[in-house]
Amino acid sequence: MAAMQLTRTHRILIGVVVTGAVVIAAIGFAGSYAAVRDLAHDKGFGAFANVLPIGIDAGIVVLLALDLLLTWLRIPFPLLRQTAWLLTAATIAFNGAAAWPDPLGVGMHAVIPILFVVSVEAARHAIGRIADITADRHMESVRVARWLLAPVPTFRLWRRMKLWELRSYDQVIKLEQDRLVYRARLRARYGRAWRRKAPVESLMPLRLARYGVPLAETAP
Repeated sequence: MAAMQLTRTHRILIGVVVTGAVVIAAIGFAGSYAAVRDLAHDKGFGAFANVLPIGIDAGIVVLLALDLLLTWLRIPFPLLRQTAWLLTAATIAFNGAAAWPDPLGVGMHAVIPILFVVSVEAARHAIGRIADITADRHMESVRVARWLLAPVPTFRLWRRMKLWELRSYDQVIKLEQDRLVYRARLRARYGRAWRRKAPVESLMPLRLARYGVPLAETAP
C-alpha cells in the first residue's frame, strides 16, 4: 500500500502540534526543575541534586523518542514506554511532595505532565496506525455500537478477525451476512433439524466460514 500523502494543511497542523508539544515539555521540565532539585537536596543528594532533574527529564525524552521511532519502524519495545511513564509519574510525585498537603497545589503540578503524556500517546497512536497502513498490516476495529447492541455475536466476529487476520471490517461484516443468509436458507429447506438433515457438502461451507473462508468460494 502506498504511503499516505500529506497536504499543506496536514504539514501546518503537524508543525503546530510539534511546536506545542515542545513548548509543553519545556514548560513542564523548567517548572519541575527547582522542586525536584530542592527535594533532592533535602534528601541528601548533595551536588548531584543539581543534575538529577535534568537526568530524569532527559531520560523521559530519550525513552519516548526511541519508543516513537521503534513504533514507526514497526518493532515496538513496550518497556520503553512503560519506563517513561513511570519516570513521569515519579516526577509528578516529586513535584507534588513540594506542595503537599495542599491538594490544589499537587493537582497543579500534575497538569503539564498529563498534557505531555496525552500528546505523546496521540502521536504514538498516529505513527503506529500509519506504519501499519503503509505496511498493509492495519486491522480495522469493530464499531462500538455493534458491541453495545449485540455483544456476544460481536465477540465471535471480533475473535474471527483476530484469529484469521481479517483486516477489513466491511469484509468481515459481509462474510457474517453471507453466513447468516446461508444458514437461514438451510433452515428453510431442511427445517429446525437442518444440522442433522442437511448433507455434509451443504454444511461444510458453514464450518469453513469459521476459519475465514468466504462462502462464495465453498457454497454449492
